[in-house]
Amino acid sequence: MLKKYGYIGERIKKERTKYNLSLSELAKEIEVSVSLLSLVENGKATPSMRVLDKICSFFSIHMATLFEEENSGSKTMTLRSEKQLEVKVDDKATRRFLLPRTGVPIEPVLVTIESGEKDTAFSVHKGVEFGYVLEGRITVEVEGSEPVTCSKGDSVFYRASQPHRLTNPDPTTAVGLWIGVPEMGVPHAHSPAFDESKKTRR
Repeated sequence: MLKKYGYIGERIKKERTKYNLSLSELAKEIEVSVSLLSLVENGKATPSMRVLDKICSFFSIHMATLFEEENSGSKTMTLRSEKQLEVKVDDKATRRFLLPRTGVPIEPVLVTIESGEKDTAFSVHKGVEFGYVLEGRITVEVEGSEPVTCSKGDSVFYRASQPHRLTNPDPTTAVGLWIGVPEMGVPHAHSPAFDESKKTRR
């Protein structure tokens, strides 16, 4: 297992133990098996986007915090390609996180969606999102609004507090650069919309 997935597991375990949760308690809250959660925490299984979404939502943390490394104090920040986390969504779409979260006010993500596939379930979080299509076409669905399909070179902006998701309407792969900006002073929890009661901490 790649080292980057190992330290994601370490951070998940750190959050779990901080709230005195057992493996079985957290597994029940995020609706996964105890064995899968144990494998993820020990760096022996690659977590899916949906699993990461649920974990981050439960602990009210930004997804990028799971794979950030300590900042050396430099005025510039570099995340080498081999350390960038790429997460699969149902083996048909991927998100590649391009920067660590520490000291960075934005979350740039390279989104790749295979033909006719959804990037993820509807997501809700604080702040806004900006997208730029690099290849193919990407449809942005925001609850309460008509879907908007963007072609190569098109850009889109929307408030992320409304349930939203990305889809690929074409028979070819679509790629886009998506940048999330959380509201100032408000924790950014990029997560699917599901029962808020499941975030209850012990």
